[in-house]
Amino acid sequence: MNNALLSLINLYAMRRMSAGRVESAKWALRLLWNNSKVRRRRSHVERRAEIERAARQRL
Repeated sequence: MNNALLSLINLYAMRRMSAGRVESAKWALRLLWNNSKVRRRRSHVERRAEIERAARQRL
């Protein structure tokens, strides 16, 4: 959770240089949310790749 919070603060600060507070907060939250959705979608693919790698090593 600390990592996500630090990322949110850093993204907010980066965007804050060129936009308002509310817009910056929305942008940072949207970026983190989309990133987490992509990570969840890819997690099963990565897990399957790990299983296949382990099976190949056993052979």
